[in-house]
Amino acid sequence: MKNNILTALLLCVCFTAGTGCAQDKGKEKKGGAFPSDSSQALANLITESKVPVLIDFWAAWCMPCRILDPIMEELEKEYKGKVLFLKVNVDTQLAITHYFRVNSIPTVYIVEDKTARVALPGVRDKNTYKDAIEDALKLAAERKSKD
Repeated sequence: MKNNILTALLLCVCFTAGTGCAQDKGKEKKGGAFPSDSSQALANLITESKVPVLIDFWAAWCMPCRILDPIMEELEKEYKGKVLFLKVNVDTQLAITHYFRVNSIPTVYIVEDKTARVALPGVRDKNTYKDAIEDALKLAAERKSKD
């Protein structure tokens, strides 16, 4: 039931957004990891993902976001194919930012099975993010073994 509600809310929020989707400082991420300028595409990526989704809420003017960026790039390489990494610009993605109740940036959310499992505001050390990712991967593996 919770999953259906989250899906419905994400879709409603995205239909009203009217602005671009996950953006990486004005350019598409290498390998096409980030979708085109569409809030609907972002909602679809999150709700339809078969793997956990890490969402990095950021802004171009945010110095801590710039500090976090290399950590996220390293993690993205380490977890390629296991975790979907998205960047959401809080200045252009207001609806999604409000939906996730992002009050400060950077904030990283980890979504697994359409449910936000972890919120990590501020810049943390790489191991904190790794631990959260590993927990999400364990949950995903448990869910798959029950299917």
